[in-house]
Amino acid sequence: MKRTVQEKYEYNKRRKGLFSSGYCYGVSLYRDYPKQDDEGKMLTTAFINLSSSYAREGQRFSKGVMCGYRDKANERKEKLSFTSKQAPRRGDKRR
Repeated sequence: MKRTVQEKYEYNKRRKGLFSSGYCYGVSLYRDYPKQDDEGKMLTTAFINLSSSYAREGQRFSKGVMCGYRDKANERKEKLSFTSKQAPRRGDKRR
């Protein structure tokens, strides 16, 4: 059974630890991005870029941020209906 992002968010919100905190923060960042002004969007993008590089180094909080951000983005992509004019998701085998 595949869990929704909301279920994962609620689960990680109850837990304690760096990864769980990062996951919740990543989901919140993705949710709030469209509501931000240009400066806020720039800061969010910069933070995600830093988190990406720190996650590669093994920092647990940054790994959580990237997982939460990725899960929320994938959920949004699944809800979209793709037409022939739109490009398929990355890794989508259907052509």
